[in-house]
Amino acid sequence: MISGLLNPWIRDLVPYSSARSEFSGSADVLLDANESWEGGNSGVNRYPDPLCRALRKEIESVMGLPYDMTAIGNGSDEIIDMLIRMFCAPGRDSVMIERPTYGTYSVFARTSDVSVVDIPLTPDLDLDEEAVLGGIEEHRPKIVFICTPNNPTGRVYPLEAVLRIADANPGITAVDEAYADFAADFRSAVPAIMDNPRIVVMRTLSKAYAAAGARIGILVASPEIQGVFMKAKPPYNVSLLAQEAGMRALQDAPRVRERIAETRRRREELSSFLSSLPFVRCVFPSEANFILIRVTDAASLYSYLLGKGIVVRNRSSDPMLGSTLRITIGSEEETGKLKEALDGWQG
Repeated sequence: MISGLLNPWIRDLVPYSSARSEFSGSADVLLDANESWEGGNSGVNRYPDPLCRALRKEIESVMGLPYDMTAIGNGSDEIIDMLIRMFCAPGRDSVMIERPTYGTYSVFARTSDVSVVDIPLTPDLDLDEEAVLGGIEEHRPKIVFICTPNNPTGRVYPLEAVLRIADANPGITAVDEAYADFAADFRSAVPAIMDNPRIVVMRTLSKAYAAAGARIGILVASPEIQGVFMKAKPPYNVSLLAQEAGMRALQDAPRVRERIAETRRRREELSSFLSSLPFVRCVFPSEANFILIRVTDAASLYSYLLGKGIVVRNRSSDPMLGSTLRITIGSEEETGKLKEALDGWQG
């Protein structure tokens, strides 16, 4: 089933065999990879594990994502790029997105000469299931990307709708769950992979696990897709330092739980504060670690906050998001400075 969806040059690819992947177990003398014999105690003179085995085992232990179904990318962006290159033929195939959503789906598609089918969200920024199903029937995209909770809206889409789309889609349905940890009672699409191997899920350590600088994206997929990803990715795509940072983030589970709870609390408090401001026209409900607001003059407010040393994200150029700003949930101190600045805005 999956092999028929893959680009034949990917399906038949003979992977590069890196020196460090050709043996298992341990050894005291490593003379196989043309590394420097000297490197101090940091270990960075040696190539990292190309399969990220220790990190994936820790991910299984902490996050419950099965080891034989995971692969690690240099951020979720690399995973998105790899999925497009694995399944989409340049100049022929398409992907589908539901706009407004995360922008790199379109960027990576177009850099591979893959067209993009845009399906607008509903007027209240929810998933338009019927329009997506109609678009699949008309355009036959090779990949349908669904971001839930969605960026930049913060909206969680019903799992039942996501799975109906995946069942109707003869191609790959890629569910981006980067912000799932911040959503109450979130239901992941990961268990559905067993029934529908055309579903792949993306998770990350960048958000709730506070490791954005390490660039640890997680692909969860059927063993067949996971195996193809492993052979097609760059051999050492995740550095030793990044793998170690990911391990540390995962091993700090009590603090992660506290940080998630604090983020949710601050999100509700900030939403209430923003709703009280006269120039805020709408505070969109959010299940992520950010809030989207519509204001009377987004460009002026953005510039004003920048002048106060506060950077938010102006999303006004996105379809359906005229005069909107996206505000990340920060620390108590950062939030206090934001509130003080907004109280002084005369727009």
